[in-house]
Amino acid sequence: MKKSIWLLCLLSFNFFYGQNVEILNKSGFEHNYAIKNMEYIEDVNDTTKLNYIATLRIIGKANYYTGTVVRWAVKFQETAKKLNANAFCLQNYIEKDSIGTLIVKVYFAGNYYLKANKLKANKNNIYLFATSSHPQDSAYFYLNGTKKTFNSTENFIVSASLNTDYNIAVTENKLTNMLVKYKPEKKSRYFIIPKNKTATSSFKPMKNPANKGSAGFAAAAVIGGPIGVGVYMIMSTGPNRVIEIPYKYGRLMSDIFK
Repeated sequence: MKKSIWLLCLLSFNFFYGQNVEILNKSGFEHNYAIKNMEYIEDVNDTTKLNYIATLRIIGKANYYTGTVVRWAVKFQETAKKLNANAFCLQNYIEKDSIGTLIVKVYFAGNYYLKANKLKANKNNIYLFATSSHPQDSAYFYLNGTKKTFNSTENFIVSASLNTDYNIAVTENKLTNMLVKYKPEKKSRYFIIPKNKTATSSFKPMKNPANKGSAGFAAAAVIGGPIGVGVYMIMSTGPNRVIEIPYKYGRLMSDIFK
């Protein structure tokens, strides 16, 4: 068991620290405010009220794995916070021959802007991403028992109605259901569909870290940084349930995989 955990950590370390965050451009803007959280900029066409800090880039082996984008986003966040940024948005993402290039812009936003930005959040939708983003791959899941298939280079969007049950499952087995239901309007939720969909016993789904939802992901990021998230993602890619990712990373991915 200890050997397996060590192997997971080693794999995660290679995934993350094989690439460095490059600062392509830096404005020199400085401030003395404490940075608590990073927010995704909802309207990238209006950044006039933001203080631009830097443009960041990672280039490395992505292997058409959507989880790589999430892990890189966590790594970007660490660098952005050191630069005293608290908001970010996608500038560009390309992948060719398994080599990915992710470029984001980071800013400092005041409380007034952050409050207004939250009001613009994407709401009452369910976004699903495939494990692989290879152009020749496809992915499937079950929505309320009905099989849904989509192209891996895109995301699948469910426009949810209020007070309606949406059971998202990786197999026909109801034990893999993830219930999503919006009573009042809330931020949209984002999930990665695991590639492995082997049938499981009635007890095994309880062991999947993904059952904790985005809270489990967030805890892994706080405690272990990119390595913690890497281990979380690897352990969650079993056949149990879809893997929920935090809203800000989901928004990033939805802009990439439109």
